[in-house]
Amino acid sequence: MNPWQKVFINLAHHYGRQNWWQNNRLEDWLMMILVQRTNARNVALAVQNLQDVMSLDQLLALTPAELEDRVRPARFYKQKAIRIRTALEWLANAGGDFSVISQHPAAELRSQLLTLPGIGPETADVMLLYTFDKPTFVADEYARRLSARLGLGDYKTYTAMYTAMAPFAATLSLDDARELHALIDEHGKTQTRHPYDDKFLLQDTVSVDQWPAQAVLQDGPRGEPRVPK
Repeated sequence: MNPWQKVFINLAHHYGRQNWWQNNRLEDWLMMILVQRTNARNVALAVQNLQDVMSLDQLLALTPAELEDRVRPARFYKQKAIRIRTALEWLANAGGDFSVISQHPAAELRSQLLTLPGIGPETADVMLLYTFDKPTFVADEYARRLSARLGLGDYKTYTAMYTAMAPFAATLSLDDARELHALIDEHGKTQTRHPYDDKFLLQDTVSVDQWPAQAVLQDGPRGEPRVPK
């Protein structure tokens, strides 16, 4: 069994299902931009300000000043308003339907997303995974730190781990790829204040008493993931 499969099984057994980013596809997509360099509370306030215009046509009808005012709670509002507007225009030009756009090959969509301002490889892959239904591995900082701690690879860059994990990612279903990313990030948050040795994740079966007290979900299912810029 691939060691990452063992890690996945043990994380899933301990933390349970996460169900990230499966509410409103347009709303979730905008949140992936709004969450950059801020926290979940600020994003929630900005999203609340957009609820009455949460459709592609209504959002595009907003003036730049109106959009800036609505996303102001998410910080860096001028920059984020431009990024949101550009992303929405791309969506409209691509047909305006997430389900239709999702039929395009993952590599093609990734290349297009990476041309949008403010969308780097990590955010593009999160969008592919949760918005466009493409199984992939998000090699974010939490994943790279976990890999180093477990001795599975000390990757210095996103691209290095993303490339190395591609064969494993190809074996995952969409649901498993989504859950793995969410579980890695939720587990990573438990390491921030009081780091602990989590090499036990490589065992076939982890007993309850092997989990330290701090290994408890901070956000819980449907918590707002922190997507990198």
